[in-house]
Amino acid sequence: MERTTWVTSEYVPAGEGCPLWLFEALSNPLDHAPVMVVHPTELHRQHMLERLHEAGVAVAPQYHMTLNRLVRLLHVDLRLPVLLDDEASTFMALHARCRSAANNAELPFLFTPGVGEWTLTKTRRLQRLHAELLQLRRPFVWEGDPGASVYHQLCLEVEKAAGGTLPALVNLHVLEALRSTPETPFHLSEIEGVVVLSGAPDFTEIEQDVLMAVASLTPVHQLLNPGSFRLGHHGAYLVDQPPCTDDTLPHWLPAHTPWVPTEDGWQTDVGLQRNTTFTRLTLDERTHSIPAALSLIQSYRAEHDGRILVVDAGVRERSNTWSTALASIGMSWSPGSSSLNQQPTHQAVLRAARLAQGMSAWSLPSLRGVFFSSTVPFNDDPFPSLFHPTKTEWRPRPDAKVLDDIARQFHVLGGPGAMSRWLGVLSGAKPSFAERRPAQRAQALEETQWWLACMLHTWAPLLPPEDRHLLRKSIIGCTSGEPLPRPEAPSSGMAWLSWLLSTVNMAQLDQRRAPFDMGVGALQRLIEALNDIKKHLLSLALPFPNGGPAFIDVLEHIGSTTDVSHQSSRTHRIQVVTPDDALGCTAELVLLVGLDVDAWSMRSPTVPWLDAQAQLELGLFQTDLLVRRGRHHLRHLLNAGKHVVVFDSSPEESGGPSAPLAEWLTDVQRSGVWDNMRAPPAFLPPEQYEGDGSSRRFAWVAREEGHGSWLTPRMYATAVTEQGERVVRHGFSGRDRRQQLGFDLRIHHPNSESLNHPPAVMNAFEGEVQSDRRRRQPLAKWTGNHETFSWANRANLVSVDAVTLRPTRAALRVSGTAASAFPHLGHREEKSMSLSVDPRPLPPYSTAGLPLNHRFGALDAAVERPIWSASRLEAWLKCPRQAWIKQTLNADDDEGVGTEDVDVLVRGQLIHQVEAAILEGHGVPMGNETMADPLPLHLGPMGHGRAGWDAVLDFLQRDVHWLGRHNAVSVHRTRDLINATPEMWLEHQEGAQELPPLGRLARLLEADLALHHAAPIALEWSPATKDDRSVQLDTMPDDPTGGLNLFGYADRVDVVAMPDEYRSLLEERGVLSDADHTEPYPLHGERRPAKRLVVIRDLKTVPGPTSDTAGLRHMRCLFEDLQLALYARAWELLHPNDRVVGVGATEVGEHTTHYVELDGDLGVLAEQLEIGEITQVFAQQFPAETQTGAPTSPFRRWMAERLSVAQRAVETARSGHVNPTPGKHCSYCSIAHSCAVSDYSGGDF
Repeated sequence: MERTTWVTSEYVPAGEGCPLWLFEALSNPLDHAPVMVVHPTELHRQHMLERLHEAGVAVAPQYHMTLNRLVRLLHVDLRLPVLLDDEASTFMALHARCRSAANNAELPFLFTPGVGEWTLTKTRRLQRLHAELLQLRRPFVWEGDPGASVYHQLCLEVEKAAGGTLPALVNLHVLEALRSTPETPFHLSEIEGVVVLSGAPDFTEIEQDVLMAVASLTPVHQLLNPGSFRLGHHGAYLVDQPPCTDDTLPHWLPAHTPWVPTEDGWQTDVGLQRNTTFTRLTLDERTHSIPAALSLIQSYRAEHDGRILVVDAGVRERSNTWSTALASIGMSWSPGSSSLNQQPTHQAVLRAARLAQGMSAWSLPSLRGVFFSSTVPFNDDPFPSLFHPTKTEWRPRPDAKVLDDIARQFHVLGGPGAMSRWLGVLSGAKPSFAERRPAQRAQALEETQWWLACMLHTWAPLLPPEDRHLLRKSIIGCTSGEPLPRPEAPSSGMAWLSWLLSTVNMAQLDQRRAPFDMGVGALQRLIEALNDIKKHLLSLALPFPNGGPAFIDVLEHIGSTTDVSHQSSRTHRIQVVTPDDALGCTAELVLLVGLDVDAWSMRSPTVPWLDAQAQLELGLFQTDLLVRRGRHHLRHLLNAGKHVVVFDSSPEESGGPSAPLAEWLTDVQRSGVWDNMRAPPAFLPPEQYEGDGSSRRFAWVAREEGHGSWLTPRMYATAVTEQGERVVRHGFSGRDRRQQLGFDLRIHHPNSESLNHPPAVMNAFEGEVQSDRRRRQPLAKWTGNHETFSWANRANLVSVDAVTLRPTRAALRVSGTAASAFPHLGHREEKSMSLSVDPRPLPPYSTAGLPLNHRFGALDAAVERPIWSASRLEAWLKCPRQAWIKQTLNADDDEGVGTEDVDVLVRGQLIHQVEAAILEGHGVPMGNETMADPLPLHLGPMGHGRAGWDAVLDFLQRDVHWLGRHNAVSVHRTRDLINATPEMWLEHQEGAQELPPLGRLARLLEADLALHHAAPIALEWSPATKDDRSVQLDTMPDDPTGGLNLFGYADRVDVVAMPDEYRSLLEERGVLSDADHTEPYPLHGERRPAKRLVVIRDLKTVPGPTSDTAGLRHMRCLFEDLQLALYARAWELLHPNDRVVGVGATEVGEHTTHYVELDGDLGVLAEQLEIGEITQVFAQQFPAETQTGAPTSPFRRWMAERLSVAQRAVETARSGHVNPTPGKHCSYCSIAHSCAVSDYSGGDF
């Protein structure tokens, strides 16, 4: 049907959304026939309605449209099928159709039936392509169409089945209906014409056709900005024709004189009439933009009540930031709505749904993120209907420590098969023999096992195929041995979600008061959307994806397409909008805040399958479209207000204005108006930018050479006061006020803010005081040649880094016994300094002048422990503050499973377990002493053939589940431990191959068999009596009742098994005899013969070692650690006939070496004894006399000194001294970032 179209146009200047003649006509609707106005943006429509209401006009909203509103209005007038506005439901229906079409080979370019699954992402990409092509008049004539035409047919099928109209096709259907309708639609029939306000380039082809179809039914008059269409100044137009004059102006328009443009520049007549002033505000950092904008807004609002328009291209990403910032100056603004995907509760549901999927399925971080997070509070008992068969008080609940220990020890990572590994390991889990509370641990193990089994069944609808077989297996409690009941598996994803929400503590969740956190409301919107989708799909006879990854896709899609509104009051005098939304809007103050190169990108969006060649073929290749639109928007904004402030981030290295703004700034600089932009806004008080006062929020900063200084916001200022130089923080947030309070407190300047915790003021000085002490502490390195660093300096030490405590080869060569006094902190001979006698724990610092003793470590309460372990004591030596925080307050950072490699602690424990397997085969039970006559290992069962190696392999096969896996970590560790590939290990397990003794563990066995004069008698030996699980050590020579109670486990204890001639020699020297004794071997008194000679060993896993580092870990055990000395004395106390004559570390690395520091009384046999690699360094470091002056060996004096160090640690705790001891160890301290004295630097906080 051919119709005549009535399209006219006239020019209007940029910067004026609605010309004055049109507003006056709309303000007097009775004076002329009704007209419809099509606004460029929804915001401009709202502003126009507000202006008309303020003018007392009874506004008819149906006469004020945007293009989108007009199309939807015509959709109703033309009686087209109802609009299917539920995007989530309609998209899922389309996805179901696409999946069916793909499986029927209707999309051959995108999918091969039987190969993989048609995913939601493919449907989204096809939808994006379809939407782009629908802008064209002939969208599907493209030869390279991968499936958009098929998708279009599927859309039509969905519309037909649903009896509605898809939003994506509404323009097309309205256009077809307008072209074929025999009568004018209702809302067009009662108007004289349509006025289309100026819009940005360009109309799409379909939008042009819709407006032209409207023009065939009623006249259309378009208002256009003059200027270059190529540059974008002109804006979008329907017909390329001359603008109207007085003679050709349509009669139905209100009488007025058409405006005739005079210039074609950035500034228009509107800007000149408003006398628009421009101010360039330079930014050192883009983060300063919001505080600077708040300063300008606050200054303007102090004396003006005009409208403020803040233009930020990145407002959608910073909406919460803007809302909070404006609230800090008393202005209410909110984005109105946000995506459901931004709600914490929705994200928590998604994390839970993904728990069984992907490469992180059932991983420890995933389990923590769902069940140990505060985002969604769960009830304590998620399975109240389940009961244990025998233990009524046991419940299916997770134990965080059990999960962490299992993940570390058995290398349980996430991914396929992770749940099988969890349940497999827990099925045989038992409390360690070293467990102090075995009953509680056994309960925690089974409760965690039970809980995981319940989780497996509850997650049944979402399990991947490789885990579904686990549902058929029964679960036997690892502690009780009883079959454990499990919940009935939900039948669908919806049923799973219902169960999950039933376990949420709704009362606690409903107490959320955080801004933009809907809490329960977000969950309600999720359920409503799911029900709508299910109802819609079932009405179309399409399947609802009710399980597996498809159901998770539905949850994700709902989050990304569902908006939630925020009910809050809004100040209508200020708007924060993007440049697109600001088109047509005017204000007294316009702040161009976020028009930098990142926020306002001119990069064209990528459309799937539309490369440059395809765009050229379709006529869509318009790489300059965004720049043209940007120029059009910017030209309007530059003329839209009386005051325009341009924020320029050029001074920032990675900043700079976007292309349109940079182009305008360049043009202004060439035009000679550049200097005019230097003037501050007229509403800004002079004290804000003049003088030297601290209230100045802006400064003049020289930028471009030869162009003077520019107004720049400053976040900090300084002012000289009576108290000193005052730092002023400019800002409006609570954080800024608290920071200002801190600055003022430092110089005792008055401040109106109050302190949350007054003692914290003094605490802030701890770091400075301790740093000053550390700078002034005496250092051993300044000691002169042949001089001694006195023990008296210990009182002035802040860190043990001031002395040489950790053994080095150079320090070990210097004789510490040459010092003039003992103990000492080091003695210099030639160029090197000797080792220091251990001064730890260092005494706390106290002063009467500063009330900081509590901060320096003086507690009001003592830290009492009835029993101590070597590891706890060593923690108090290293840093009392760290020990107190971890052991007493139980505060520590969550380390998690930070690497995919086998944890270093697990690798060390594996060495201990392998040693246990070897010695158990020898007849030495773990945790007990052997009562039989001790034999060296090579003379026992393990010394025959492959017996020892077979014991190692049997243990690995039985207990090390991760060995032989095909991931990179297991392959590497298998090669390292036994020099085998996963295939070789599998063949060995099946009996098809016999592995030779190779690898790290074979070298450990070889080193054990080489100890021909050492007979093992105990492994993981614990010092305990018949009545007590600890032993009291005699640490003080003058106080036999003093000392400490020790509990722990010594890695290995050997008896020196020597030939008769060696024994006779030692009997002659009074070292050995056959006499029995009832009193322990004296530590501080005269020496006496012993019946047995004992060696205490400590197993240490070391990297390498290289020739430079070999033996240094052994020396650290002697001079830094406590365990060897404590266990040595504990053994002597519990075995009166024994004397410990050797201690040492077994360094297990690429090769294994048993180091032994031998008592000097056995020095005559040092070269003959085969008990390991013998060292004798004590003779140079410890005097041959006891603390009471009696003669003894340096070995015995070393033992006494280490015991006295342990006693000092106990006394430090009892005295409540928890002073920090900074040093190199701070780099590895998990609480270093919360310690003001720490040496910690780097890392993320």
